[in-house]
Amino acid sequence: MRLPITFLLVPCLALTLANGCSNSGKPPDSGAGPSSENNTSQTQNNPSGSSSAVVNRMEQVGAVSYKLYLGAGRKGIVLFGSGNDETNPATGSLDDPLENNVANELAKLGYVAAIVAYRDEDPVKVDEDWNRNCEMLATDMSQVADHIISTIGGGLSRSRVLTGGVSYTSYALLTNIGGSNTLADTRGVLATCGATQDLDPKIPIYSLNCSPNPEGDFNGQTLIDKIANPKVKADSGFFADTSCNSHCGGNTSAWTAKLIERVQLWLP
Repeated sequence: MRLPITFLLVPCLALTLANGCSNSGKPPDSGAGPSSENNTSQTQNNPSGSSSAVVNRMEQVGAVSYKLYLGAGRKGIVLFGSGNDETNPATGSLDDPLENNVANELAKLGYVAAIVAYRDEDPVKVDEDWNRNCEMLATDMSQVADHIISTIGGGLSRSRVLTGGVSYTSYALLTNIGGSNTLADTRGVLATCGATQDLDPKIPIYSLNCSPNPEGDFNGQTLIDKIANPKVKADSGFFADTSCNSHCGGNTSAWTAKLIERVQLWLP
């Protein structure tokens, strides 16, 4: 297994446990990005430049905190997670720019969006540790989705939930949806600068990466081409950004637009 990896960027997915995730989708070695940090002291904030119709506030379910972006609409739920050190993942950051930018814009467009501070996870020493951490992250996403559905209302349901994130979160979620049923009843995964070798996803994937990139494994067109389930394959998509060639090196505004475009396609 590959372990010498430090990813401190944005979200993760999927696993093989007893019937969960495999270690094949873990991030490759890279000197990437801003550090992950937890911020649970904020209770409510309107970031400068955001619409006055959108508020963001801190909420919590069980041991998981999340930053909720809420406007007037209830078109669906979109959850994001941050990058991390895959060998020893700490609590997910709530402050990384891409996730917060996309979440704020989605709230303006009528979606309920949140950044999930997934729990501090165990160090990864063997394959089973990776699998367990992937399931733990997916469980945190699932729990937040259920909490938002029960507290926000407005006809929201798990069939209109998207999960995603940057870097570590994307790798973890991609692993998880290949073997676990934790998120199998949700709409899809937004995998930004992630990759996987687990090619039997239970739900559609949107893969967004620089091209070329150092992510390794399968991503972009190669990943979509290898999806076995024809229905899932037909509903999946990708964007290969030829303007960058590093890990998560794309323009924030351009990637925000691509992610929003996919959300609107999956959750009209």
